[in-house]
Amino acid sequence: MRESLIGAKTRGEAGFSLLELLIAMTVTLMMMTAATTLLTSSVGTRARENRRSDALADAQRALNIMSREIANSGFGLSNNGIVATDVNFNKIRIRANINNTNDTTNDQDEDITFIYQPPPVASIVRFDRVTNSTTVLANNITSFTLTYRNAAGNTVDATGNPLTPGLTERITIDVTVDVGAPAGQPPMQVRMMSDVALRNAPLVLKRY
Repeated sequence: MRESLIGAKTRGEAGFSLLELLIAMTVTLMMMTAATTLLTSSVGTRARENRRSDALADAQRALNIMSREIANSGFGLSNNGIVATDVNFNKIRIRANINNTNDTTNDQDEDITFIYQPPPVASIVRFDRVTNSTTVLANNITSFTLTYRNAAGNTVDATGNPLTPGLTERITIDVTVDVGAPAGQPPMQVRMMSDVALRNAPLVLKRY
């Protein structure tokens, strides 16, 4: 009889109480919430970094293309190749006799215009007037500015007037890229610049 009572008592004490179960469930939920928050943050950070890398790569490629072609402006000509009637702070048209087989600039890549299309388009576009072809060099560009300078780096002439395109020796390309803001992440913009010296600038004695 005693053994039966002891066995029954032992069986009655087995398992967890309701309070213990509630505490365990609360701790589990807290751990799951923390893990979910951490995972969401990690995914958001990765998405932002991927978009940031893509946007910066596009902008850097656009800067490289513009820098190279603007630097060659005036090649095979008797001036710096900038078309004075078709330039401003967001646009530049350049000419170069790249093939140098004649006295004209009627071949592909010899008459190029770079132009900025503001938001909502927010793109830098390259237009070849000879082939009538258009190429989008970069997207997500929130600002694009061209600054025309003389050999001393000034943007005005001796009289204080804005420097004319024909006297330009250097051009500064200033680009701001929107790298986006995935959920839970702050917005971010990156500024990139390139200072281009014209190979056929007015003060260069040798003409190519």
